[in-house]
Amino acid sequence: MNAKCDSETGGLLKYFKGITLLNGVGFLLLVIGCGGGGAANTTSPPPALPVLSLSSSQEQVQVNTEFVLTWSSSNATSCSASGDWSGNKTLSGDEKISEEVAGTKIYSLSCSGAGGEQSMSIEVEITPGPNLIVSRTTAQITPVESRTLTLGVDSWVLNFYRNDAYTCGLSGNYTFFVMEPANNSGAEAPLWAYLHGGGYGWFDEDQVYQAVKTQTQDTFNHEETFDDLIDNHLLYNTMSNDEVMDSTLTRRMQEGYRVLLVSMCDHDNYAGRGAPYLNNPNPNGGERQVNGLQATMAAMDYTVANYPSTHVFAHGTSAGSLGVFAMSQAYAEEGTYLTAIVADSWAFTPPRIFDMFDALVGEEGYVFNAGSHLRTDGMDKLGYDYLGLGIYPEAVIEGGFVEVPSMYIVGEKDPGCGGYRGGILSTIPQAAAAGLSNCGWMYDDLRDAIDNQPNSPHVFDLSPTGDHVETNRENPVNNRVDNFVNGVLATIPPHVFP
Repeated sequence: MNAKCDSETGGLLKYFKGITLLNGVGFLLLVIGCGGGGAANTTSPPPALPVLSLSSSQEQVQVNTEFVLTWSSSNATSCSASGDWSGNKTLSGDEKISEEVAGTKIYSLSCSGAGGEQSMSIEVEITPGPNLIVSRTTAQITPVESRTLTLGVDSWVLNFYRNDAYTCGLSGNYTFFVMEPANNSGAEAPLWAYLHGGGYGWFDEDQVYQAVKTQTQDTFNHEETFDDLIDNHLLYNTMSNDEVMDSTLTRRMQEGYRVLLVSMCDHDNYAGRGAPYLNNPNPNGGERQVNGLQATMAAMDYTVANYPSTHVFAHGTSAGSLGVFAMSQAYAEEGTYLTAIVADSWAFTPPRIFDMFDALVGEEGYVFNAGSHLRTDGMDKLGYDYLGLGIYPEAVIEGGFVEVPSMYIVGEKDPGCGGYRGGILSTIPQAAAAGLSNCGWMYDDLRDAIDNQPNSPHVFDLSPTGDHVETNRENPVNNRVDNFVNGVLATIPPHVFP
């Protein structure tokens, strides 16, 4: 259609091409008002209705997990939300949403303009999250024996307990002892929980036990006796050649701390939450579970309920360093924050911990033996998706976790991270490409997370000459632990279990 305004007629000449006249093409002439030649007879189109779009980044998401609503509009002058969100909204934008309660959530958006109002809604299914609360019981904890240790003019009362609710991997039950402050039993005191080391192990699909170095299924799958805990973990880490050794644990004892020392008898890095113990041959009958974290937290619960405690620190070496982190996060889920943790010589640092394992497994000098599979069988033993849930140091620190100051100690000689002890292990290609040592590379993401956290309360301590579990020996790292502990106490933290 072509159109023009004719000055003589004052009308609009419209030519409609395509009218068939007889056997040809002609034109149809219409004359309508066009201004200047008389009164106009026009009708304005009505204002357009608003046009909306509303979408979600996720159709289904777990509770307490962020997703994003995105919307836009045209022909609108205002927008507002209703349903499971609310408030006035901009004409276009996005908003992060996180829901605490599971169920179907409806998000509605209404926009108004000169042409009227339009609305639309979308649904997002909020699913229950994993159970992050560690179920546990103190009801079956019973006192077994008490002893007094004397050194010079000082004496310490030790009370030994067994928890019949939790069986060990092969025989017996979880145990622990509480050591009272020197010469001051029953006094209110800070608590130092110590989780000893002992490596890691699991049964593979053929029920062959895979573990570190020369360990077997019998190393840490049986009950630890009172003598075991005293001789192998208390005295071994505080005495040397019948002389007091200046270790981190010794210093806390000298400062009047009460000490909680727990056993590990599922060989699970104190991380088990009650999952079935996979491929366990159970020679003593009955189904076995992996209960390390449950038993450890039950021991802590019992201790603070029966002994007057102020600040509560957790110190772990080797396997125990993973345990103190797991315990700190489990208590945090309940709104309880330990005063601080000291994790010496091992931390879960995916994916690099797996990459290091894959590169060095079976090599002389490395801790894990050929034929073991940490990514699969090793992780499956715990029956809990620590990796997928982001329950590891780097992830929680990047997520803003500051409630429990944490000190991570690593020595460059430590074979657990491919260290240079004895000059046996070579630098893996990934570390060499980054210009780092094996241990520096394996823990570099953790170091980076702490460095990039504003005013981080956490400390990453990488010693160029350090080896495995240096806090259990006379070593300069103990001074750095003191500085960390004193720095935490200088903030006047609240008592943990008031």
